[in-house]
Amino acid sequence: MFKRFLKYLRRLLLLAVIVVMALLSSAPFYIYERFNQETPVARLSFIKTADFNYMAQLQQGDFCNSKQFTLLGDQFQLDAGFVKWKGLGVLLGFEPRYRLDRLSGRYSDLNAQNSLESISHNLAPDVLFDFFDEAAPQGKQGWLIDTRYGSSVYLTIDPSLQYQVFATEDGLIARSEPIQAFKRENGELQIDITRGCGGSPATLETLSRSLNSILLTALE
Repeated sequence: MFKRFLKYLRRLLLLAVIVVMALLSSAPFYIYERFNQETPVARLSFIKTADFNYMAQLQQGDFCNSKQFTLLGDQFQLDAGFVKWKGLGVLLGFEPRYRLDRLSGRYSDLNAQNSLESISHNLAPDVLFDFFDEAAPQGKQGWLIDTRYGSSVYLTIDPSLQYQVFATEDGLIARSEPIQAFKRENGELQIDITRGCGGSPATLETLSRSLNSILLTALE
């Protein structure tokens, strides 16, 4: 009886380990967003606080929340990393993935770029299994990853404009449009909503992200 109990316990522990490893391995698939054709990945707007000094408002993911960053320069630059699959990854239907890596300011004048201060902000998420780790095999040596590569986009900052950044098969592209002004009709404030917030994440995604965060915290 006791031996049978130990046998089932070992199987249960093995199953638990497999489930945990599967959740950790799947975390990057949710943290690194998928894209197809032109996928909106970021929205930016700016407030000028001094010469060559801006407060950037960045929205990404479900576009429901924004983060603020100080940028120095007269242009912004957004960097992202991309992963493309091959072999088994393609057979399993994996779509190319991206992650936003860095937001920084830059100067259009080369002399200013070489002599004035600049600031860069890290946007990359922390994951235990990083597809962008240089130790991860790719190309002929990799059985899953075909290639990892980076892409950047930069534009001149204009506080009267809002910037949309998209992920495409060729990398990042950006477009600008005037910031929407508030309108009043019949004494009431009117706001046009062009994109709603994302829905609740799937159960597997929630578990993967939570387990990844717990283990990262425990390892600090």
